[in-house]
Amino acid sequence: MAELSCFRRGPPRDFAERAESCGFGRETPRRSRAARLLQVFADTPPAPGRASWSGAMNPRFGYLCLFDNPTSEAGRALTRQLILVREAERMRFDDIWFAEHHFDDYFPSGACSVMLGYAAGVTMRARIGSASFLPALRDPVQLAEDVASIDLLTKGRFNFGVASGADFPKQTVDFGIAPEDANARGLEALELVERLFAESEVTHKGKYFSVEKLSLAPRPEQKVPTWIATTEESTIRLAARKGYGLMAAATCGNEELRRILDIYKSEAPEGDPRLILARFGFATQERDEAVSIATPYLEDYCAKANATRVGEALDPQALLSMSLVGSYKEVADHVNRLNEEFGVHGIAVIPTSAQFDTVKRCLAAFVDEIRLRLPVD
Repeated sequence: MAELSCFRRGPPRDFAERAESCGFGRETPRRSRAARLLQVFADTPPAPGRASWSGAMNPRFGYLCLFDNPTSEAGRALTRQLILVREAERMRFDDIWFAEHHFDDYFPSGACSVMLGYAAGVTMRARIGSASFLPALRDPVQLAEDVASIDLLTKGRFNFGVASGADFPKQTVDFGIAPEDANARGLEALELVERLFAESEVTHKGKYFSVEKLSLAPRPEQKVPTWIATTEESTIRLAARKGYGLMAAATCGNEELRRILDIYKSEAPEGDPRLILARFGFATQERDEAVSIATPYLEDYCAKANATRVGEALDPQALLSMSLVGSYKEVADHVNRLNEEFGVHGIAVIPTSAQFDTVKRCLAAFVDEIRLRLPVD
């Protein structure tokens, strides 16, 4: 019984000790300034439909986990990422998002459902989300079971983000799926998942998937909020009609973002895209230090992404200019501008470092310095 109590409070103590022995550093016992200030607030998770802890219409702050693996030691990378999830929860991030990548030694996050299940068990407040699941590569029935189980484990704190994965055709081909089918296949899978959540018995005969008189068990605790990451006009319009939110990648520039939102609004003038905007980020007291930390990471990221993605090559300097990198004031002002122009529901921060202690420093800065500099209505 004592062992079960231990797991209810989080992982056993020797988990952190093992991580420390792997060279990940000690978890600092000092609570952040923002965490101390926020203690006066109730521990109830903020509602998925609104903004930050303060009650102001500021964006929610999220941490987007890529599972960086700079030393080609996947076990260490997974362990480190999951410890950082606990840190983000302790710092009171609103949302924690997990990316799904396949056949990529640098970002070994193919078993995204497993990682989300772990995160569900070691968090109590932050909403946990996929950014994004790739339904085209999955059995939709298994995906529905995974999402329902994760939602139950989080007690209704799960955010369901999906994408086609078509920008990275190699992983699609390696799953035996033609890249040109990825979008349509993913949307059919999403439709089937939603029906399995909503209907007591489902029969579906589609182009890619078929089920006969199938009843899902277990079912999710909530009507799971859904987001789509897409630049395809037809899919944006579908999202608007269905009431899905939109997700935008960290590589999505303002002009493209404006186009996406204009399409959404033209299809559903009264709709709310609940935009989740991913952005690389690092903030320090002085801009030069933040840039010196972020630049090598972004150069490395662009080189790796350009080797596997389709479309225009990523430029590190262009990516730096759209990222949340700079002094505390510069980054806070950048967040404000994004919110004023696009009505951002949530910022999903990707720290521009693969080093454990530097990532912790980055996360703390967004809570301790940036969030507290945003205006309060």
